[in-house]
Amino acid sequence: MKLLVLLAGLVGLIPTISSLCAIQGCDKWWNAGARNNPSITGACAVLFDENCCKASKTFYIVKKEEEGKLCGTVSRFNPLSSCVGPRIKDDIESLVVMPGCTLEVWDKGSGLQNAKKEEAKSYNAGNYKDNVDRYKRNKLVFSASRTIQIVEEINDDFDDMDEDIESYRCRCNQGSRPIGK
Repeated sequence: MKLLVLLAGLVGLIPTISSLCAIQGCDKWWNAGARNNPSITGACAVLFDENCCKASKTFYIVKKEEEGKLCGTVSRFNPLSSCVGPRIKDDIESLVVMPGCTLEVWDKGSGLQNAKKEEAKSYNAGNYKDNVDRYKRNKLVFSASRTIQIVEEINDDFDDMDEDIESYRCRCNQGSRPIGK
């Protein structure tokens, strides 16, 4: 009987566990001071290695018009690596995009490079590559218009990309300029 009561109690915790962002979510991170931090508000996006934008853990501020490959455990210490930021390659679980900006993320380190190669050929080739990447779940694109765009838990809606982001491109104030131009 005690076991049954214990199991029922644990099952009752499941909704609570999944709603942890209600306690300490991205909106609380934003309102607790990020909204007044010029290094954040002047950036393009912020990538977090924990869900709910936990700034106490590792995070990376992506500058406007920045692009590149994220560092992993090994590449961070390789002097020949072109990676940027802390060791968050394949470890991003939440993100915030600043107003007027668009963040593209790929699940391969070569994702951005391959996209740029096609974009250099023509707009149509770049657009086609963009659609193929999205269809195959190799890429996500997040844009923020007038307010920040929050993704508290990538695994909730984009499980295939959870802890699988390796390269990125972030652009701001591009107006009607299509992605890839």
